[in-house]
Amino acid sequence: MDVDERVRQAFAVGQPLNLGGADVPAALLMELLTGELPTRRAALRLHEARVTGKLVLSFAEVTCPLLVQESEFLEAPDLYWARLAFTGFRNTRLPGLHAAGVTVAGHLRLSGIRCTGVINLRGAKIAGGLLLDRAHLLRPGGTALLAERLELSGDLVAEHGFRAEGTLRLFQATVTGGIHLNDATVIAPPAAPDAPLETFEHLGDGETLTPRPGAAMGVDLDSATVQGGVFGRHATVHGEVSLRNSTIGGVATFTGATLRNPGAVAMRLDRADVAGGVHLLGGCSVEGELRLVGTRVGRILRLAGATLANPGGHALRADNCTVDGPLDCRDGFTATGEVSLLEARVDGAVFLEGARLDNPDGTSLRAASIVVASMMNCCRGFTATGQIRLSSARIGGKLCFLDAHLRELKCTGVEVAEVDLRFAEPPAGWLDLRYMRVGRLRDDPATWPADVRLDGLTYQTLNPLLEPAQRLQWLARTPDGLPPQPYEQLAAVYRQLGHDEDARTVLLAKQRRRRATRPWWTWPWNWLQDVTVGYGYRPQRAAVWLLALLVVGTAVFTVWRPAPVNPGQPPELHPVVYTLDLLLPIIDFGQESAYRPTGAGQWLAFGFIIAGWTLATTVAAGLTRVLSRT
Repeated sequence: MDVDERVRQAFAVGQPLNLGGADVPAALLMELLTGELPTRRAALRLHEARVTGKLVLSFAEVTCPLLVQESEFLEAPDLYWARLAFTGFRNTRLPGLHAAGVTVAGHLRLSGIRCTGVINLRGAKIAGGLLLDRAHLLRPGGTALLAERLELSGDLVAEHGFRAEGTLRLFQATVTGGIHLNDATVIAPPAAPDAPLETFEHLGDGETLTPRPGAAMGVDLDSATVQGGVFGRHATVHGEVSLRNSTIGGVATFTGATLRNPGAVAMRLDRADVAGGVHLLGGCSVEGELRLVGTRVGRILRLAGATLANPGGHALRADNCTVDGPLDCRDGFTATGEVSLLEARVDGAVFLEGARLDNPDGTSLRAASIVVASMMNCCRGFTATGQIRLSSARIGGKLCFLDAHLRELKCTGVEVAEVDLRFAEPPAGWLDLRYMRVGRLRDDPATWPADVRLDGLTYQTLNPLLEPAQRLQWLARTPDGLPPQPYEQLAAVYRQLGHDEDARTVLLAKQRRRRATRPWWTWPWNWLQDVTVGYGYRPQRAAVWLLALLVVGTAVFTVWRPAPVNPGQPPELHPVVYTLDLLLPIIDFGQESAYRPTGAGQWLAFGFIIAGWTLATTVAAGLTRVLSRT
């Protein structure tokens, strides 16, 4: 019995037929599949066949299963806009597959195939799954799978040894199930700037696909809708994985994956909506930029244990990203390059314990205007070799840098309930806390950096409070002088706790520091206020000066008694009262007007009068300053 007859008989009853590598003309298969079915059980089930000629089923309606296994097609089958039942080419060699617009009423099984041309499923509608497990798609530098606008009711399975040398393009695809790329390998070398345009059969009149110049596109899921999630556990992708504007109903997980696109974007999730969370765990390695600009991440964004490397660029760029839960970057997370979270919103906590952000020539963490509902932990071995910038951030819980290794920290305008600045060692650069609003500030004098900027910083409590002398050393670490607000703030905390004397010590230090910034011709008056009454914060000094002058005056005027003005009826001279009459410019005891010293005593009396007026003026100025602050 010849091959044709054997094929016909097996087709009639739907029996599998192993041809042992014999040639089968494609025309015979077309005749059987498009003609009237001999029985209700009819199905084409071929094993180890070698199909010669071109299988053309374009616009045909095939109502029986088409299953080819362990076979080889010498020319790419043409299924353009065909309507097929369950179809499979398992473990088969194909030079390509033209199936744009095809409708499959079941699975399209391409498991284990070896295809050297493009698999074109553009606009296809598959009622089941697209099964590509163990398949090898070999189209280096081009598109290996073209599935734009694919409608898939089941899963896309490309795992268990799946390998593609070329791009997987699923732009605007709709997948009811999930996309499974676990243990898959996708290698897409960059296209040369002068590379010719890709052309595909049945794309339309003169329609082409233009590669992104110089880009290495590995997996293109832009604007796709995937209800079940995207799974790339332990996958290897050389080229960009792009999910821009995509909607993922489940998770996007690349735990243990290796994503490489050096100097460019390795994974792009810009403006995507991933309801189940994004997971790059288990030693996931990303070489190139990881982008989540404008992305909405449901539940959690997990990067614990991941390694991101993009030296000189952004290792992670998640500007305007919204995370419905926590952002987890613990367990040895490492980023070489800048981590940018500008205007991001995290409805849970940000965990960076033990993470290392390595960007010594720039900014390690840029999180200006970030909003964190809970805590932000940059502690327990957290290391940043570049600057950390948290300007205008709002953190609902605690901002922690306990045992952290930092170079420079900028927290200007941050609002936070509690901040812990007990670093593992003093930062090498500056610590900028200007205009920060804190409920509780914890620090350690042993880890204060040399440059601390505190203008506008407000806090309710300090832990530890410390003695004024130590806290004044803290305030004095600003290299270019310090405005009065930090002194006023520290004094207010001391006063709130009932330490009025400590508060006055701080305010006196403020006046002394300001004296150095005043014009030189004001220095004598300022010095006099300091010496006499401590700018009003040491009023007891006035009493000491008054008592000292009173003792001196009493002694002098007891020995050198002044002459009476009216010798006929002079009142009795009391040297103590006479001295008080000279020193107190407002009170008159009648002694000064009754006696007039002569010679040296006269000049001494003038000195006492001047000293009295000076004491009165400085006391009034100091009290006015103190009362204006209360």
